[in-house]
Amino acid sequence: MNTNPNQGIRDLILNKRGDRSLESLSKACGGVPTRANLDRLINRPVLSWPKENAVILGLARGLGVRVIDVVSAYAASLGLPVETDTSNLTLQGAGNLPESSQRIIRETAENMLWWQEQASITGNQDGSSSADVHELFPIRRAAADKGEPGIDPEQLPED
Repeated sequence: MNTNPNQGIRDLILNKRGDRSLESLSKACGGVPTRANLDRLINRPVLSWPKENAVILGLARGLGVRVIDVVSAYAASLGLPVETDTSNLTLQGAGNLPESSQRIIRETAENMLWWQEQASITGNQDGSSSADVHELFPIRRAAADKGEPGIDPEQLPED
């Protein structure tokens, strides 16, 4: 068991908390974990897995990270080996891109996965997401999709 509080969940909280107080971070987490529990996670060794899933979900929400990031951090705090590369998408030839381009692709994918996860976490019973989560790129509907007449391509001026 890892009794060093300077790894895992402590580092994740300290790195993602910014200048927020523990009280405001707890509010951003939806109240779970509490300010006192956040203080324990930062200042004492983690000895066990959280008893409630709400702790992991709250930390992910409040810290602005994916659930897998919180799970991996908890696992590291407990000395459990976790494979953090969960990707199963391969972009043919992407490995030939410069490192800066590869980083942009990874960061974009991570952001999209985070938004997808937030939509799942805050989703309503009918499958729709709450008003707090919006599509990054709203779908543009053609005039015909909206029931409008649209533009006749035959009537467009020639270039």
